[in-house]
Amino acid sequence: MDVPYGNFEPNQADQLAALWAQRKRILLLTADIRDAKLRLSMLDPSEFWSSSAQRAYRERIAEIVNDVQGVLNHLITAQDQIWRNIRQLQAAGEE
Repeated sequence: MDVPYGNFEPNQADQLAALWAQRKRILLLTADIRDAKLRLSMLDPSEFWSSSAQRAYRERIAEIVNDVQGVLNHLITAQDQIWRNIRQLQAAGEE
């Protein structure tokens, strides 16, 4: 029987497969959120808007874009951690 992840014990292979799957899901989610952030950024109205409602709208869009960037930062941190976990597990399997 071929082991798709090298010379790992069964539990290590399962963990590695789960980490790769998790990494893929987070990468897809990150891409979706980046696309949403771009769409939100394009909603920013013209600087020529001058009514208080228009200014409030522009400010709220900027706040939401900032919040979305915070989510992206957390996802990037999660991606980095998953990658470190994958590399650590791979190194353990090479021993």
